[in-house]
Amino acid sequence: MEREWLLKEYVEDRFGVSELKPLGEHGRALLVRTGDSLFVVKTLVSHGKWNRYVWAREFLEEKGVNVPKAEFPPESIPHQGLFLVFEEYIPGFPLFALRRPSSSVIEGVVRGIRTIHSIESDRWGPFTKSMKKKGFFKRHLRKIERWASGDPRLQREISGKGWIKKLVKKLEKEVKVYQMTHGDLQGKNIILWGNKTYFIDLVRSGFGSYAKDLARLDVWERRTWGTRTLFHDYVNSVRDPLLEEKLKLFFLGEFVKRREVEWIRDALWRLLDKEELP
Repeated sequence: MEREWLLKEYVEDRFGVSELKPLGEHGRALLVRTGDSLFVVKTLVSHGKWNRYVWAREFLEEKGVNVPKAEFPPESIPHQGLFLVFEEYIPGFPLFALRRPSSSVIEGVVRGIRTIHSIESDRWGPFTKSMKKKGFFKRHLRKIERWASGDPRLQREISGKGWIKKLVKKLEKEVKVYQMTHGDLQGKNIILWGNKTYFIDLVRSGFGSYAKDLARLDVWERRTWGTRTLFHDYVNSVRDPLLEEKLKLFFLGEFVKRREVEWIRDALWRLLDKEELP
C-alpha cells in the first residue's frame, strides 16, 4: 500500500492531474488525465525489472511490434521505491474479453506473436543480462522441481521419471538459438485497438523459447473462451522437430505451478502417465 500511495502522491505533485484511475490488479499502474492528455504511469517493483521493462519496450518498438509508446522518459527513484515508466494509453479491449474472436482477430494476434518470436539470439535472457548459450531448459526444470516442493506425489513423479531429464538433455543438446518472448502471454496483456494488436506488460520479456509463450497463453486462456484455434493455427505453421518436446516441458511447468486448480492437476497426471520418451 505504501508504494501505491507514493505513486499517487508523486504523480499528483508532478503533473497536477485532473483525474487518476487505478489500472490492473495490483495497484501498480494509474491512468492519468491532465488537461487533454491521457497516459499511463506504471511502477515496477525493482530496479532490475524496471531496466528489463524499459529495454523490452524500446527493443520491441524498434523491431516493429505494436507496444505502447513512451510519453516521457522513464524515471528511477530508488530511495522512494519508485521505478516508473510513462506510456500512451491504448483505449482498446483485452483479448480475454472476447467470447468468440473472429478469424481476422485470431490472424492479427498470431501475426503479432510471430513477429515477436521471429527475433532471435544465440543467448537467453534480456539484453540487460544476457546469459550463457546453454542452460535455459535445465533452469526451467529446476523451477519445476522447486514448484513441486511440498507435494510428495509431484516430487516423486518429477524426480523419478527419467523421461523429463532425457527431454531436457535432448533440448540442451539440439537448441542453438533462442527467440524473443513476451514472458507473460495471456489475454489481459494482448490489447485489440482498431485493426492493430498491442502487447503490454513486458516485464518478463527476453530471449527464451517461443513454446513457453504458447504454453502459458493456452493454459491461461482456455479457462475463458479457449485458445485452441489460435494455438493450433500457430503450432501448425511451425517447422520445429522439437516442438512437441518443448511444449511438453513448458506445459508440465504450468501445470505444476498451478497445482491447486483441480482440472490442471488432472491434466498433469495424464501428462505424467504417458510413456517415457525413447
